[in-house]
Amino acid sequence: MVNVEAILIGLLSAAHTPEQATHAARTVLRDHAHQLAEQQRAVAQTRHDRSYSDNRVFELKGSRDAADLIDPKVP
Repeated sequence: MVNVEAILIGLLSAAHTPEQATHAARTVLRDHAHQLAEQQRAVAQTRHDRSYSDNRVFELKGSRDAADLIDPKVP
């Protein structure tokens, strides 16, 4: 698996101290993960609104739970 954080730290360290680069890389990754989770929640809600399946409530909950797993802003 590729260590994206290490790559970002390396790229950012050219213009920053190692501590600043680490902080910037982690911030970028956390923000990106949060945005992906928000997109997942939006897609789940859209599918829920269009579905007439008996399982739609469970599917929505499952999708939201999956989004929560990647969202660093969810405790």
